[in-house]
Amino acid sequence: MIKLYEPKIYREDIELVNKTLEEGWVSGNSPIVKDFENKLKEFNEAKFCLVTSSGTAALHLALLACDLQKGDEVIMPSLSYIATANSVSYFGGKPVFVDVNMNDFQIDSSKIEEKISDKTKAIMPVHLYGGVPNLENIEKIASKYKLKIVHDSAEALGSIYKNKHSVSYKDVGVLSFFPNKVITTGEGGAIITNNETIYKKALKFRSQGLVENTDYVHDVIGYNYRISALSAALGYNQVDKVKKHVNIKTSIYKFYIDELKNYGIEFQSHNDDVVSSYWLTVALFPEKVIIDDLKKFLISNDIETRRIFYPLHLQKPYLSSKSENHKNSENIYKSGLCLPTYPDLSEKDLSYIVEKIKEFVN
Repeated sequence: MIKLYEPKIYREDIELVNKTLEEGWVSGNSPIVKDFENKLKEFNEAKFCLVTSSGTAALHLALLACDLQKGDEVIMPSLSYIATANSVSYFGGKPVFVDVNMNDFQIDSSKIEEKISDKTKAIMPVHLYGGVPNLENIEKIASKYKLKIVHDSAEALGSIYKNKHSVSYKDVGVLSFFPNKVITTGEGGAIITNNETIYKKALKFRSQGLVENTDYVHDVIGYNYRISALSAALGYNQVDKVKKHVNIKTSIYKFYIDELKNYGIEFQSHNDDVVSSYWLTVALFPEKVIIDDLKKFLISNDIETRRIFYPLHLQKPYLSSKSENHKNSENIYKSGLCLPTYPDLSEKDLSYIVEKIKEFVN
């Protein structure tokens, strides 16, 4: 079976996990956790990093650290994983959806201002499938209306916008280290920011609202969102492999395009100022192709694929009014399929995948 994704775990990763175990460091307060944070901070050329138990936990903390409260509205793309919206709902906020561009799948920044109300407090651009939205426009809008920007960069470790790591843009960015991400800690995430106030607030909320330099004194309701030492140890050396993994994924993306572009199949594109992490290669198939039938055909030939994220405005907890129009998000979902995209995918397997896709399309 050719899987959609297989995490790449190196011998040195296993050795560091074993070393951490042997030394008795297992909790989130272990030295390796701070070492992992420092390495991530340096890689992303940011001032502060806080690792967490998951990418979703990092999103929640980032929003809380930006002083978001019950009733506040957060603008986000209608095409994303549901955690993007859920992280806002956790504190009683309201996700407000904007359609995406058809070419790069990123939030359509030209439609953001029409969704801003007196309750809007933040914009949450999603760096979807490793691409990056028009952050220059988004920052201008945020500045004009005095809004915070919380980047859901879960899929974009290694992505670059205008020669800078996209997760490092203001005000705060979030990463995920789930097993299908660019690097993995099993479960885990991180907050990246250059804002010391946001960092300190997130740090406090991460550890049950503990007052600094006290024992068991808590003055706010916090959360247990710490990552374990074992997860940090698993991810520590992988930070050195981010560029390598992105280069391999870039080659896979280009192979798919070269082989399938003449079959009416289109792919997520990127502006010249964006370097994508190519987290997953997403193919958009012509209307005649029924995506579920293609998916079943490929799995019958031992190839695992996955549908595009089901649009947020169609999810039961977030059903929008009938007047909402997010046609691009819906069209991408209807015609899109995520193809196997992982560092150890062989040329033989890649050739087999495109052979079977061509067979079905023909």
